[in-house]
Amino acid sequence: MKRCLTFVKRFLLGLIFLPFLLVPAYGQCPTPDEVAKGLSNFAAKGIQIIAVRPSVYAEICEVHVRMQTRDQIFYVGTKGDFFLMGQLYDASSGRNLTRSAIEAVTLFSHDEMLQLKDLTAFSIGNSTQILYYATDPNCTYCKAGAEILKKLAAAGELQVNFLLFPLSNNAKDQSVSVICDGKSLHEFESGYRSDNQCSDGVLKIDKTIKLLKEKGIGGTPTYIFPDARFHSGLLKEEELRSRLGLPNPMKK
Repeated sequence: MKRCLTFVKRFLLGLIFLPFLLVPAYGQCPTPDEVAKGLSNFAAKGIQIIAVRPSVYAEICEVHVRMQTRDQIFYVGTKGDFFLMGQLYDASSGRNLTRSAIEAVTLFSHDEMLQLKDLTAFSIGNSTQILYYATDPNCTYCKAGAEILKKLAAAGELQVNFLLFPLSNNAKDQSVSVICDGKSLHEFESGYRSDNQCSDGVLKIDKTIKLLKEKGIGGTPTYIFPDARFHSGLLKEEELRSRLGLPNPMKK
């Protein structure tokens, strides 16, 4: 009877520790030097390996690299015998795990968040919950995202600080004139443009472009959240509310 109880205890302990055995320990991932050696067989030079760490899957490790100041995530086998380049999705939730990992390693610093405040072109809403929204005057998806933001701002749920992030010279000239002439979101969306290319406006746009590109941001719309994470690409209202911790009236 005693031996039987001992066996049961060992069996139960095995069940408790089994989940930890399924996830590779840090030592089970290849070292950065081993990853670099493998990459040398096919990848371009100039890739800086920041970290190699376990992923949520037993046979895959996550590799954080920096290429020309841009952070990227790819994957390597725990034995270093294969590389996986591309987006990794969770099958049950549909969540883009690669994007989440990039967001986690490209957080805006405290000083950078303060810079965003100085680079704001105009704001809507009055709330302690502050979101930064990078937009381009020629971006159709930006206008769709702004409609959702206007709704949240009007309800007092959010303050939105707009950053002008032009992706072409034509858009840059327009953005500079909007800042130089002190125009609002409504006038910006109405296509306001003038010949005013004041030095302060040019400087603000140049600083905005420089900062966002340094964080690896290359497209609009881009949302920069209060927790210093960012997301590039249009978000539906439900997902935006979820990321901001706001109640979702559509689920009531």
